[in-house]
Amino acid sequence: MKLFAKLMIAGLFIAILLPFTVLKGRDGNTLMSISDIGLPDFSVPSLPNFSSSSKAPDASEFATSDEDLSGKDLFYKWYDVEGNVQFTTEPPAEGIEYTVKGFDPDANVIQAVKVTPKEPAQGEAGPTPNEATKAEDIGNPYSKDSIEKLFKDAKNLEKMLNQRLQAQQSTINQ
Repeated sequence: MKLFAKLMIAGLFIAILLPFTVLKGRDGNTLMSISDIGLPDFSVPSLPNFSSSSKAPDASEFATSDEDLSGKDLFYKWYDVEGNVQFTTEPPAEGIEYTVKGFDPDANVIQAVKVTPKEPAQGEAGPTPNEATKAEDIGNPYSKDSIEKLFKDAKNLEKMLNQRLQAQQSTINQ
């Protein structure tokens, strides 16, 4: 067993050294060099800083340059004869000046919503900021009452949509 372990270690050592010494690529150089060894880049990509303004970011801030549009959703911005701005996914007719914008579909363009904590009713003592909220305080979203309310709301919504559909059909048939 000791001999087998020694042979395995020697084989592994030789296999690691082969790309640096014996194995050559099409250009005649070894497949790897010592300079190829390194840690991957763990840095976080830089993102636009929106914390300085309370205004929502403009969509143009997420646009890429024209030369790097691969993997992006492309939109064409142009002006029609009346001077109205048009955005399309197809380029406009020839002779119309336009700009191409590429947007990353995975980019988060909506700022997070800030939820204010629920205020306790008068005379009711609420939890202090240092206290942890207990699961009993939050309530069970799957309680019998909440499920019944969910079904009641769904039926009311279905009723409202059916009424709208009937009103639309009666308007169309007139």
